[in-house]
Amino acid sequence: MRMNSERFHNSGLVPFGQVQGYMPGHIPAYSNKHDHYFSAERNFDHGIFCGFKYQCVEFARRALYLRKGLVLPNIGTASEIPNLTHVNDARTAQVVPLNFIPNGSPEKPVVDSLFVTPTTKSNPFGHVGVIVEVGDDYVGIADQNCVFYKWEGPYAYKLKLTHENGLWTIYDDIGVLDFDFPAGWVTFPGVENLPEGSDPVPVHESLRFSESLILSMQRVTISANFKKLDWLDMNNPAEKLFVEEYGTDVTRSRLGETKVSYYEMNSEMYLRCVAYATQVHAIFLEATAKVIADDEKLRLFHIPEEFWPRLRYSWEHYPECITGRFDFAFNSKTQQLKCFEYNADSSSTLLECGRIQKKWKEVAGVDLSNSRSAGHWTDRNLQIAWQESGVKGRVHFCVDDDREEMYTALYCMETAKAVGLEGKLCVMFDEFHFDEEGRIVDSDGVAVRNIWKTWMWESAISDYYQAKKERGEDWKPQPKDKVRLCDLLFGSDWTIRVFEPMWKLIPSNKAILPLVYQLHPEHPAILRAEYTLSDELRLSGYARKPIVGRVGRNVTLTTTDGRIKATSEGNFGERNMIYQELFNIPEQDGYYPILGIWVIGDMQGGIGVREDKSFITGLNSPFAAVCVNYSLPSVSDEVARSSVVAEDD
Repeated sequence: MRMNSERFHNSGLVPFGQVQGYMPGHIPAYSNKHDHYFSAERNFDHGIFCGFKYQCVEFARRALYLRKGLVLPNIGTASEIPNLTHVNDARTAQVVPLNFIPNGSPEKPVVDSLFVTPTTKSNPFGHVGVIVEVGDDYVGIADQNCVFYKWEGPYAYKLKLTHENGLWTIYDDIGVLDFDFPAGWVTFPGVENLPEGSDPVPVHESLRFSESLILSMQRVTISANFKKLDWLDMNNPAEKLFVEEYGTDVTRSRLGETKVSYYEMNSEMYLRCVAYATQVHAIFLEATAKVIADDEKLRLFHIPEEFWPRLRYSWEHYPECITGRFDFAFNSKTQQLKCFEYNADSSSTLLECGRIQKKWKEVAGVDLSNSRSAGHWTDRNLQIAWQESGVKGRVHFCVDDDREEMYTALYCMETAKAVGLEGKLCVMFDEFHFDEEGRIVDSDGVAVRNIWKTWMWESAISDYYQAKKERGEDWKPQPKDKVRLCDLLFGSDWTIRVFEPMWKLIPSNKAILPLVYQLHPEHPAILRAEYTLSDELRLSGYARKPIVGRVGRNVTLTTTDGRIKATSEGNFGERNMIYQELFNIPEQDGYYPILGIWVIGDMQGGIGVREDKSFITGLNSPFAAVCVNYSLPSVSDEVARSSVVAEDD
């Protein structure tokens, strides 16, 4: 793996899972989308666990099996390959010796050897490909997760090969890797390629992947073991505000708790969360595209028609986004993980997931030896999302006069500044005014070009109609006029960037849930959902939800016998409703946990839990940390280690 400079919004790049090219033997190489992407999806070939789709080791192991009938042993990273002494014969499982040839050796590279790069500070995992062509002055490399274009021939790229003073040396003369001087190549003396067109060899039973994939997530309670009281940085604006709101007590004493509590999941559960979040995110985008293209479907979302052109403009021109959070639930008895909804226009609990739970874990007495915070990569992924957003200049972070919204904005602004953007926190609207040309500018005279907001788009629509009523139809902005929410989000300049973009109105609206089910009823994470109450839903039990709502308001849960299990009040009761299959969540220590799985940019970006003693999670439901324990039983060592390092890549 490496940190490629190619950007994943380039239209010439091959989408995830599509074939980039074929190496000799008609062995396909698939796109991993971009070099930060981790799908958490395993790939198997004839029972062999090749790796995660579509990392470099996955391609190397699959190619070695299909080309030579050999199986690469368990490794966590490509950088471990030079230390191997053998591979296994796929048919017999017998040991087959290999040779690692350091770069700059008397031995010339040979076709069908594994090309390996070293670790560096920026890439501690190395990279592996297959040498498929050797000339006098070049080698052709076939690989995955390095470049993301269609291949022009049987390999992804050529590297320079020299022969000087009796030594053969490969150089990265085109800047495709993080280093100029690869580590070397691995050969398999005496092992011929399988005949062209032959079937893959049968795989010995001992080499087949046969582990039981156990999902585990349990609430853990331990005695508080304070290591320090000043575990949050009071010089950091976001963390300081968090302390002012909640203090530094790791035990949630405000709720009467005297012990530390958190959720612990095994690596298999974590992988399932990552895989389902990325898959379901793609399904919601697929459904969004269908809604935006179809007036009849769009009417189901009850968005006023005068906003449709702007909504469609947003979808067509500004696909980039920063954050969204899925609500998932897990039943350990049935081993099912189900998606309830997509809070696609929300940033609530982002700081808690990305920064607070990571620091909390280090001071609360949690065993650090084999575990990692489930928000370990949130900071990094936010920076990547900002970097890929296309935004330049100042971003105005616009929030209500609410401490939680402010510390969330400050945290997100910190990650934007880390990649060179400028940020300014704007509480309410007094920061802004209209200039003589009718543009909105801030107190520094900087025109508003990029907005990050916590306000709901629905709130802006309501404000638009209220402003129209108060100002009249012919109103034009004047310097004396006060700026409102609708002015910021619905001004005359449609090129102003807003995060989350307006098209997020669609996936965040629960009217999308029946369409998501219609498109992919086979997906194991998707619950049946319908616009009207059907006999099937009556039999399964159902949740009745408003298409627009927040924090669990106006939800009713009905059991299979027609009994109301739980209901919540709120201000969304007049909205249209959808009906979703009831999914039972086992109680843990009196709490019912909801997993908040973040999608940041286009990647899974962190996991936290909101828990409540009620069946319906609400505004005041406390946040609980999630730790991934890689020593808990789940699957083979390689899968556990790979799940860490592949995401690190």
